[in-house]
Amino acid sequence: MKVLRPRVVAELRDGFVATEAPALQVSIRAALQPGERGSEPVSADLRFAPGADGRVVVLWRNRHVGFVPPSHREVLAAQVAAAGKATVQAEGCVYRDGGVRRVWVGPLPAAGFPRVEPGYDELPAPETTLFGFSLKRPPGAG
Repeated sequence: MKVLRPRVVAELRDGFVATEAPALQVSIRAALQPGERGSEPVSADLRFAPGADGRVVVLWRNRHVGFVPPSHREVLAAQVAAAGKATVQAEGCVYRDGGVRRVWVGPLPAAGFPRVEPGYDELPAPETTLFGFSLKRPPGAG
């Protein structure tokens, strides 16, 4: 018999966009189920876990799909630490922002999803590879 961890609902003062969406597109898209790949936002039960260097990881369907931005990091890190073995969770959704899928944490914003400013995501999008080999053409190659 599997023992489920107790759950604690995160206390958020307001919603936010998880960071690093361009770098985590493979993970976000892999978590989508058939029928969820359209342009409509997909409801998401999100969880939080401690990450390296004081970061807080956003998880959806057992995949890392983002990080808590610095503006909310301290508050959520404290909640994750205080929860002990309990799972800290929040409602959210996955939505399309141009060619990128992003994760919104919190209730749906009434005025629509906020615009993500350049520099919001720190990690670059990974190179396109095939079996681990880069598909990037070297400079000057025809």
